[in-house]
Amino acid sequence: MRKKHPLRHALLATVGTVSGIVLLLALKPTTDPSLAQAGDPTPGITAVASASPSVSASPSMSASPPTMPRKEDAQPSSTTSASRSRPASATPAKTSSAPSAPKTTSVTGATAQTKYGPVQVRITLTGSRITGATAVQSPDETGRSKEISSTAVPKLNRETLEAQSADIDAVSGATYTSAGYKQSLQSALDRAGV
Repeated sequence: MRKKHPLRHALLATVGTVSGIVLLLALKPTTDPSLAQAGDPTPGITAVASASPSVSASPSMSASPPTMPRKEDAQPSSTTSASRSRPASATPAKTSSAPSAPKTTSVTGATAQTKYGPVQVRITLTGSRITGATAVQSPDETGRSKEISSTAVPKLNRETLEAQSADIDAVSGATYTSAGYKQSLQSALDRAGV
């Protein structure tokens, strides 16, 4: 009487499982390349029924991992039957364009003259949304004006992005610069038609 070897049973079970998986994946539907011609975004699906002759039950067998279909190969079942019924040569060439990204523009406002020097603002718009604001000119005739502008302008730029309009608060200690900034900002918004 022969003894049962647990290793032999495990090996046979593994080989049987791998063989079954390989056969199932070989029967899985794949994309028909003839229907994917001319940029057709809805390729048809055909079933391929072929068995893999390389599957054997030898202990030294090594199975390579199966290849999975890509996401773009999958399609809803409602279009599957329609794609199968029409011949590949009758497939119309479809051209599709991706939705265009909102246009980005840069608009510079009029120069506002203040008691301490000119202020001019440039805004960047993506669509109708303000995505950037910078002061092209700011008061810098004296050391004190440069100091005030260096702290006030970045705050005014941030407030512009938050408010998405010229309705921003003045920066304390920079009343004239703030007023000129708001005036030039409103001019830029008017020029942009926002």
